[in-house]
Amino acid sequence: MKNTVKKIMWVVGILFIFLLILATNLIDRDHIKGVRSSVSTMYQDRLIVKNLIYTISNLTQEKRIAFLLSDSNFYSIENGAVNDSIYTLINKFSSTQLTTNETHYLERLYNNFKDVEALENQTLSDATIFENKEWKDNMKIKLLRLRNNLNTLSEIQLDEGKRELARVNRAFNTIDLFTNIEIAFLVVIGVITIIIALYPIKKE
Repeated sequence: MKNTVKKIMWVVGILFIFLLILATNLIDRDHIKGVRSSVSTMYQDRLIVKNLIYTISNLTQEKRIAFLLSDSNFYSIENGAVNDSIYTLINKFSSTQLTTNETHYLERLYNNFKDVEALENQTLSDATIFENKEWKDNMKIKLLRLRNNLNTLSEIQLDEGKRELARVNRAFNTIDLFTNIEIAFLVVIGVITIIIALYPIKKE
């Protein structure tokens, strides 16, 4: 009877260690899923968005140059296509996973862009608009706001990218910890198995 109890205790102990390893393995899988999610977020919602912001910045720079040069040909020929491209890029931006901060500044970007577009449309009906000081001052302010909006959105991408990277590093550190624990338990199981094999319990 005493030998049977000892055997049961050994089995229960090994079973406990096995279940513990299984639990740590499941935790590792959850952390790996988190890493995959973070990497996906960094690509889809950070790197791609960073490229969208860069492209919008280039297009708004074209607008700024045209304004500084009072280039009426740009406004009558090219500006419509440029505006369509910017709207498309803003829509792509809005379809990504946005933070509260991003949503706020993207809305401001959109509204400021609409204001710029309204001022630009005046060039189509009034050839002397480039001489209008009030129009020029308004355009300068709106274009500056656009640039500031884009700079802020770009800084947000950097901050969010750092946050996701920190999350990935924490997940990897946790995985490393549980991997070491699993190895330790496997060593313990191996030692226990050797003890049982070399020193079998004698019958009374």
